[in-house]
Amino acid sequence: MYSAFMQYNEVFVTGGTGLPGMHACRELIARGFLPRLLVRTGSEGGIPSDIREHCRVTPGDMTVRESVEMGAQGTCAILHLGGAWKEDPRRGIRFEEAHVHATANILYAASVWEIERLIFVGAAGARPGNPVPYLDARGRAEALVRASDRSWTVFRPEPWYDLRSGEPRLSPEYLQDLARAIAGSVHRPDTVGRVYESAAPDRFPWEELPLERGTPNAA
Repeated sequence: MYSAFMQYNEVFVTGGTGLPGMHACRELIARGFLPRLLVRTGSEGGIPSDIREHCRVTPGDMTVRESVEMGAQGTCAILHLGGAWKEDPRRGIRFEEAHVHATANILYAASVWEIERLIFVGAAGARPGNPVPYLDARGRAEALVRASDRSWTVFRPEPWYDLRSGEPRLSPEYLQDLARAIAGSVHRPDTVGRVYESAAPDRFPWEELPLERGTPNAA
């Protein structure tokens, strides 16, 4: 039914216009994948031209189930990077919606379209109940992924923005190493069901990452 899409080896990407997302898209493209970016209407201009020429763009919102469902249709894998790093109640941006509810929508779409492969990018230190609201929400979103029946892999890099100032805090080299690990894992069965957490805030070496065979409630 979806052979016309699948021949392009498309990967549905959320958060593709963010710092790690742009690096990840370039790595996916280099490996022969076609990223399909879910992008808020009006944000298309934030996509660099070298990525824009080798991807598809689907306008939508992660917090709207129908947007995610239609955006993911026909793709072979999902890379879920998206999520707000700062709440803004005046704009309706809350961690519960941006992380937990959005991830539930991703899992729903994966189930509807029978997309088995799911790469989830959370944050180091994320866990349900963390006193830092961002890390609590990230942790609860991750728990949904790990409790699912998808072929998932979880990455927990250092938060790429300072949670107080909003300034980028990770080097381009770190983000590049993370992107290589993410893109390289899409077709690696040995990464399924595993959690990779950052070894240090200034580097992300694939070989040295502590491995954790995941269970939904593991720390």
